[in-house]
Amino acid sequence: MTPVAKRAAIIAATALLCLPAISTSIAAEAYPDQPVRLVIPYPPGGALSITGAIITASAEPHLGQPMVSLIRAGGGGAVGATFVANSKPDGYTLLLGDPSINVIRPVLEKLPYNASDFVPIARITHSPFVFVANKDAPFSTASEMAAYAKANPGKLAYSSDNVNGWTYTAFELFKKAAGVTMRGVEFGGGGPAVTNVLGGNTMAYAGVPSVVKDHIASGGLKAICVSDKERYKPLPDVPTCAEGGVDVQWGAWIGVFGHKDIPADRLDKLKHAFAGLTKDEGFRTLMGRINADLAYMNASDFDASLQADAKSLR
Repeated sequence: MTPVAKRAAIIAATALLCLPAISTSIAAEAYPDQPVRLVIPYPPGGALSITGAIITASAEPHLGQPMVSLIRAGGGGAVGATFVANSKPDGYTLLLGDPSINVIRPVLEKLPYNASDFVPIARITHSPFVFVANKDAPFSTASEMAAYAKANPGKLAYSSDNVNGWTYTAFELFKKAAGVTMRGVEFGGGGPAVTNVLGGNTMAYAGVPSVVKDHIASGGLKAICVSDKERYKPLPDVPTCAEGGVDVQWGAWIGVFGHKDIPADRLDKLKHAFAGLTKDEGFRTLMGRINADLAYMNASDFDASLQADAKSLR
């Protein structure tokens, strides 16, 4: 072999050795190169499905690919969470989570998944609860609802999501503060829960503003109180629960999670995409239309908040 031919052979061999690294680098840079699924773990009509629909409609400019909602309801959110925990850790299947799925239930129950199966990407919203009642309910304030429950033990039935869900927790706090008993009826999610209180099958409900505010405005539901230290600005005429005579302070967030084993470079892209999404004026406008309270928190701060919440339950 001539010196020139030998040199050419060495260059060709070196190029072949570099191909896997180049291919790997290109593959990493290309993520995502297909639609990303956002798993909604509750039935349609609740806060997560409404929020999820806006996220998926607005995410493409920030993600570089379409995002699609995938409803996997059942088991109080456990079906959807387990689906994501068992998915390929490739960054193409994410979970829209909440305190019940990602904190409360994993601490208090034995489930097919663990809180540690997920890595936080971003908190999107944080809202107080608004206690509401059917428009024909025989009470209109927190103290009147407590008095009715005390005078009629077990008769006051309220719509609940699931045991250890966020509505369940809100009413447990109300019952403890008021020293009364009530009967919760589980419907598996906010959509069917609010439908049943609207239809008179139950008397009360506690939901985030994105689910109940429009029903209050239309007169289908009457607002009882807000579970916060101060009055909720979009509902200035609704007293806090403490003002109504029953001191309940409890809020709920909605956040995005990924599989714990998502490659670091893909996770970084997701974090960046959701940070950009929450600053997007179009997204913010749509979230405002559903009365959602945007409260973005980056992955690191969100993780610290989750750990603190879980510690408080143990």
